[in-house]
Amino acid sequence: MSITGHSDVDMESASAFSPSEPSVDGVFVSKHNQSAEMYQLFKEDVDALLSGRTAQLEQPAVIQRILHTCENMYVVFEDEKQHLMGDVLLSWAMKQQRVSIGTLWTQQLHYKQLDVIHLQFEYFGELLQQTLSGLTYLKQYFPSASFDEAYSKFCNMAHYFLYYSVIVSRQPPSVIVKCGEAENHRRSRFWFNTEIRVLGGQAFGVEAVGEGNDVKCYLITDDTAKQLLNNAYLEIFESEEFCIEPPAAVFQKKDTRGLRAKFDDMRVAKKVQLRRDSVASKRYCLCYSIRLKTNCGLELVGKKVSLPFAVLVGPKSDVEARLFLERSFADLVRHPLSDIPSHVACTEMADALEMKFQAIVETPQKNTDGPAVVQPRMFTMQAKQHLINRLKPNPQGFIALDNFMKLPVAEEYQLRKNSTTEGEWKLVPFFDWFFKLAEIVNKYLYSMWYDGLVFGFCSKEDSENLLRCIPRSVLLVRFSDIEYAKIKISVKDRNGATCSFLGACAVSRQE
Repeated sequence: MSITGHSDVDMESASAFSPSEPSVDGVFVSKHNQSAEMYQLFKEDVDALLSGRTAQLEQPAVIQRILHTCENMYVVFEDEKQHLMGDVLLSWAMKQQRVSIGTLWTQQLHYKQLDVIHLQFEYFGELLQQTLSGLTYLKQYFPSASFDEAYSKFCNMAHYFLYYSVIVSRQPPSVIVKCGEAENHRRSRFWFNTEIRVLGGQAFGVEAVGEGNDVKCYLITDDTAKQLLNNAYLEIFESEEFCIEPPAAVFQKKDTRGLRAKFDDMRVAKKVQLRRDSVASKRYCLCYSIRLKTNCGLELVGKKVSLPFAVLVGPKSDVEARLFLERSFADLVRHPLSDIPSHVACTEMADALEMKFQAIVETPQKNTDGPAVVQPRMFTMQAKQHLINRLKPNPQGFIALDNFMKLPVAEEYQLRKNSTTEGEWKLVPFFDWFFKLAEIVNKYLYSMWYDGLVFGFCSKEDSENLLRCIPRSVLLVRFSDIEYAKIKISVKDRNGATCSFLGACAVSRQE
C-alpha cells in the first residue's frame, strides 16, 4: 500500500516537518481587520464624547451607540481570540508535541514559528488594551452600570487571553536517562533546555513589569499533574525520588520577541537510591509557577505544566518506545496525560519514524559532547514505504500501535549461558530492530549515512531490482530485514549477477 502515491524510490519524503516558508494566516488577517474596523467605530465615538465635541443633548444617543458597538465588538474580538487560541496556538502546540521526539534542528525550525504567532498576539492585544483604556475613561467620566459591565466583560477576556499567552515554548525530552556515563552518577546523562515564553503582552506592560521576575520550576509526578487540571492553585509537592536543576529562572526581554524565562542546562538529580523497575512505569512533568502583572491591574498567577516524560535509571528500550508513541500520537495538548490511540494513519507513523531515527542518529556519543543542530538526512519515499509495509497496515491505511511494540520482524542469535558456541534464535519486535539500526548509524556509520553512501531500509528483492537498473558494477549498503543489528551489502558484479553479503560495522564515527 503506497502512503503517498509516488513511485520514485530516490525521492525525498514530503514530511509534514520539512522546512517551509511561513505562510500568511489569511484567516487571522480577515478577523483582525474586522476587529480593527469595529474598534475604529468605538474609538471615534469615545473620542468625540470625551473631547467635548458631542453636544449634551446628543450624548445619550452616542452613549447608546457606544454600548451597542461594544456588544458587537465583543463578539468580533471573541472570534479573533478563539482563532488565536483554538486554531493558531493549539495547532502549534500539538505539532510541538510531535516534533519533540525529533532532532534539535527540527525542533528549532518549529520554534521559530512563534515569532509570527507572537506578532499576531501582539496585534490583538493592542486592540484589547486600547478598548479597556477607552472603557476606563468612560467609567470615570460617564459612570453607569452598563459601562461597568462592558469593562468587566473585556477585562475577563483580557485576563484569559494573557494567561494562556504564557506557554511552555521548549519542552523536556520524552525520556531522561540516568546512567553511569554521567560525570556525576546521581544526575541525568544529558542536559536539556526548557523555556517559558509570553506571546504578545507588550501593550499590557507585561514585558516592562515582568522583566526580572522569577519563575520557579518543580519536578512533579503525573498524579500531581492530574490534580492541577482541576485546581490550578494546588500546593505543589515535589517528587520524592527526583528533583530538577536548576529550580528557577528569570524572565528576560529578548529583542522584540517577547518575555522569556530560559531554563538552560537542566538535569534530573535523584534524592534516594532507586531500582530501575521502580521508576520505569512512572511519568513526571515539569511545573512552572508563574506570577506576572499588567499595567492595568490584572495579575497572571498560576502554573504551567510540561508534557509528561519518563526518568529511567539506565536505558530501557521498551519504555523509550512507549514514550515515543505517546509523544507522537497521544492527544496530550487537548487531553493531558491521555493514552495513546490503538491505530494511527500510515503517513503519521512514517513521519514519526523518520524524526525518531534522525534524533537517535544525532545523539551525542558522550555526555560531554555538545548537541549538534544539523539538518538531518530525510528518508526517501521508498524507505518510508518499506517501513510501513513491515508494520502490516490494514486495508484502510492504519497501523496498530501494538505492531510497533510486539510484531516480530527480525531474529537475533543469542548464546546460551556459559556457552561460546551454542545458542538459539530469538524473535525481535519492530521497535527494537528499528532503534538498534539507528544506534548503529550513530556509532559506526554517521558520515556514510549523511553522505548518502548507506541506502538504508530496503528489502533484498528491491535492492537487487535497483542494482539491475544500473549498467555498471555497484554496491548497495542496506539494513538487514531478517537479522537483528546487521548490515547487508548487495552487489552487482561485472557479469551482471547480484548477491548479498553480511557486513560488519567496523567504521568509526567521524565528527
